[in-house]
Amino acid sequence: MEIVNVTESLVEQKLDEIIDSLGCCKCEQCRADMISYALNRLAPKYASTEIGRAYAKLDLLSYQFEIDLTTALYEAAEQVKKHPRHHLG
Repeated sequence: MEIVNVTESLVEQKLDEIIDSLGCCKCEQCRADMISYALNRLAPKYASTEIGRAYAKLDLLSYQFEIDLTTALYEAAEQVKKHPRHHLG
């Protein structure tokens, strides 16, 4: 049985959609840091079946969640820009 945090996949999808508008580094380390930052500010939504994932996604696709998700990613980008952890060499 695989348990999945549906919020995580939505954060990754949204980051892919808006990363060009964030004005930040797109390396794997910075992406991971932005995803982690955003996930720590959003409520998790776990599911163990495909039907459960579908219901969770429907629940998370509200207008308010979209605002919260986008805000968390913009804040994440600002923090990662200020404190990058990637190697510049």
